[in-house]
Parts: sequence; structure tokens; C-alpha cells
Amino acid sequence: MIKGVNKQILEVTNTENPYFEKIIFFVKPEYKNEDRKKLQKEAEALATIAQKPPRVRISKKRVFRIVVNSALFALAGFALSFIINTFV
Repeated sequence: MIKGVNKQILEVTNTENPYFEKIIFFVKPEYKNEDRKKLQKEAEALATIAQKPPRVRISKKRVFRIVVNSALFALAGFALSFIINTFV
């Protein structure tokens, strides 16, 4: 356990999670004199519960904007290649 200025910190480095390397817990002041093994056990239990972050959902508006932009860029590319082939 690492002692800070007014806080005690508990660090779990073996998270067994592909997304998180380590987790840092700040111990509440009223529990700073609690048994170290009990705190470690609780921290590890919480670390095993941690799951992967929720999937980000893409809104319909954003999908529409992506499709429109892709179509515009494709048309611009077609127009540019048409102009180059026609005048060169």
C-alpha cells in the first residue's frame, strides 16, 4: 500500500483484463486502518468484475453524414479523373 499526503492508495496490477493495465483505488479515510489483506481482497474482487467498456453507438445522423460525404468524394474523384482524361 502506498501512503499519500492524506490518502491511502491501493494499486491492482494484475487486472486480468485486456483493456486495463492497472487499477488504482483510493481508500476512504475511515477505512485506512482496516486490515490490508481485506482491502486487497476487495480491490481484486472489484477488478475482476470490471468488464470491457460499453460499445459506442453510431447515430443515424452520423451514418447518413458518412454516406453522403463518401458519395461526394467519389463524385469529385470521378469528375477530376474525367477532366484530366478529357483535356490531357
